[in-house]
Amino acid sequence: MAFCSKCGSQISEGENFCPKCGAPVNGAYTAASGSSDTLMGILSYIGLLALIPYFSKGQSSFVRYHAVRGMNLMILEIIAGVACGILSIGLPVIGDILSWLVSVGGLVLSIFGIVHVANKEMQDLPVVGGIQFVKE
Repeated sequence: MAFCSKCGSQISEGENFCPKCGAPVNGAYTAASGSSDTLMGILSYIGLLALIPYFSKGQSSFVRYHAVRGMNLMILEIIAGVACGILSIGLPVIGDILSWLVSVGGLVLSIFGIVHVANKEMQDLPVVGGIQFVKE
């Protein structure tokens, strides 16, 4: 019997992913070429399109992993955008600059997520990986 290196829960023989947290047991996920997992993983990081893989039934743990991270990123971008909009009312120049920085930051994080999907990796996004609004 093995234990997950991320959360410590027990993992049965032959399991590739932790049943509790979804962490890979033996390295990166490997999908068959031409698989829809890559497409669904990429959709996870494209704004509102993250809803498609998140609410799709019967997805692999790889797609589910990225769908949750994509939803968390989308929610974080919405919260930051609303905060910048409110700030723009009182301090227009500063609010506009912060809004632009939030947009660029969201784009950069989305690109990181898409690169992780393309490389078949299950890694958290840098800086915001620990922030979870939606749990697995």
